[in-house]
Amino acid sequence: MALEKLTILIEGKPKPIKALFNPQQIQVTRSGWSQWNGKFFGRDQPTSISLMLFFDTTLLRSNSFLSNLAADNLPSIVSNKLISTLRPEDVRIYTQPIYDLTRKAGKEKPPFCKLRWGYGNVLLERCFLKSVTKTLTHFLEDGTPVRATMNCNFEEVLDQSFLLKVRNPIDDPIRVVKRGETLSSIAAEEFGDPALWRIIATANQLDNPRQIVPGQRLTVPPRPTDL
Repeated sequence: MALEKLTILIEGKPKPIKALFNPQQIQVTRSGWSQWNGKFFGRDQPTSISLMLFFDTTLLRSNSFLSNLAADNLPSIVSNKLISTLRPEDVRIYTQPIYDLTRKAGKEKPPFCKLRWGYGNVLLERCFLKSVTKTLTHFLEDGTPVRATMNCNFEEVLDQSFLLKVRNPIDDPIRVVKRGETLSSIAAEEFGDPALWRIIATANQLDNPRQIVPGQRLTVPPRPTDL
């Protein structure tokens, strides 16, 4: 069985963010009842998830066997060139997409996300990155960071209309494609998950999902309950 990575699916964007390494633990927090003057009160409170993600590009590029093989069997100039290709990447290449989820960028609301780990295992159906602490912990000689941790706090979005649509999608099944829309962006809006675009493609017998055009009418089936 293939290793499933923790995945952050961003509404309106077809490409998800996958963790470089899965977290060791996930902390789920939710407030329940409160008490005042002997009386109890209860109302919906957002669930929050805290987790630490680990990033290390030295583990992606390290290959002592290849380095030793090159040193033993190739001229030094070729060996040095080969070994230089194993230089670890700047770890910020992997941390920045997550860090950017906290940026306002002139928008009135944060990017809404969906946290998923494995097929059908949704941690939060709709949430946003409330806070993040990035710590760079290891550097190359030239100062390039190659190892980091990110402590992330995601908070659930309490949108009852969206939750009802996910649980019981009985809206108008016909949708007219607008300019700039893709099957992934439509799936993100209808299902809260751009990765479910194939459901729409199958329902409309689309051989080439990239060839949808503005004004085209699509049938949007209900979201499968087992996803």
